[in-house]
Amino acid sequence: MAHSKTFYMQDGKVFSSLEKFAKELQTMADDVFKHHVNDEKHDFREWIKHSLKEEQLANKIDAKIDKLELELEVLRHLVHEQKAQKKVVKKETKKVETPKKEVKKVTPEKKTKTTKTKSAKK
Repeated sequence: MAHSKTFYMQDGKVFSSLEKFAKELQTMADDVFKHHVNDEKHDFREWIKHSLKEEQLANKIDAKIDKLELELEVLRHLVHEQKAQKKVVKKETKKVETPKKEVKKVTPEKKTKTTKTKSAKK
């Protein structure tokens, strides 16, 4: 069975990325959070692990049942991912440097003025 990346919360709100999830955690009502995360279940961990395929993050938040702790761990993960992405872009940029073209300097030939001498005029 394929998992959807969309998470449907008890209050009807939805999100489909870690960035939107982190933002939603900031304003999520405590009763809604407790509905999804309690001693019996951790819906967010399951969504992160199975739908987003972020097993490492899912393992880190396994014991986090406090909303603020969970939010901080998700934000740490996002910052780490962003830094890693920047490093990859820098490496790729270095690999794709354009080859330098050799430029030959061409000096213009000097034009010599021909002057007519008095003897040539005669």
